[in-house]
Amino acid sequence: MNPPDIEAPHIDLPIDVNPPTKEEIRMAVRQIKNGKAAGPDNIPAEALKSDIEATTSTLYLLFKKIWEEEQVPMD
Repeated sequence: MNPPDIEAPHIDLPIDVNPPTKEEIRMAVRQIKNGKAAGPDNIPAEALKSDIEATTSTLYLLFKKIWEEEQVPMD
């Protein structure tokens, strides 16, 4: 028995192709579990959360640079 030949409808899903906003970054930092260092830099979550505005601004500038230059800075 052959399965029926059914075509799925084409659906365009909205995809945001902009760099993350400051609010998205702020929310992501707040969700990091305490007692964890999320990456090779070993910066503890508590350090990132201790000054959420400074962390958000710094990460926003970094992500914006990566987005515009399409490469991760080496420095």
